[in-house]
Amino acid sequence: MTLTLEGRFDGPTNMSRDAELLDAASRGEIVARVYGWDGVWVSLGYAQRPEAVLVDPDQTPWVLRPTGGAAVLHGHDLTVGLALPMRRSVRGSYRYAASPIVAALNSAGVPAALAEDLKAENGDPRRIDCFAGSSANDIVDPATRQKVCGCALRRTREAVLVQASIPVGDPLVEPRATIREGVRVSPVALDREAFVSQLRVALQQLGTPGSE
Repeated sequence: MTLTLEGRFDGPTNMSRDAELLDAASRGEIVARVYGWDGVWVSLGYAQRPEAVLVDPDQTPWVLRPTGGAAVLHGHDLTVGLALPMRRSVRGSYRYAASPIVAALNSAGVPAALAEDLKAENGDPRRIDCFAGSSANDIVDPATRQKVCGCALRRTREAVLVQASIPVGDPLVEPRATIREGVRVSPVALDREAFVSQLRVALQQLGTPGSE
């Protein structure tokens, strides 16, 4: 298992590094990185198009993610790229890959649970902004049902990549001025070093990947 705490990079660099995680997981490794973004960026789900999502694609730095889901505004968040070797269903992949993130958030003092477990899904699956609602596999606060971490997934025959965004500060720009139908969410009080330490423990305790 390898976990690295990295600095802030531009969008293409971050996506390239996360794609490398998926390649490593395809070879049987458990790999993760926790990182930031160099200024304001928007990452789009692989099926999204900038002209349909962004207010002004020519003025907004954006990058296409290898994972699906909706648009995420970056620059004020802590992002996790996590790749695991496995062959599971979509639902099983999400639950297995999200479990160490949920455990690390709770251990670092941020209450967290999968929305599915709380029956807290409350978003239109066609939404443009990831944080405009919660799907079954998003991570929410059990008390408020507020999303504390948006998760997006990519599966191959051998491995799965999860990209997770945790808002830890106020957005650097107004979301609605950048993403069509963008929403502002409250940041979570998260100690980065404590979260990374607990994520490392959770990954070390993760069971052997299997099939489901």
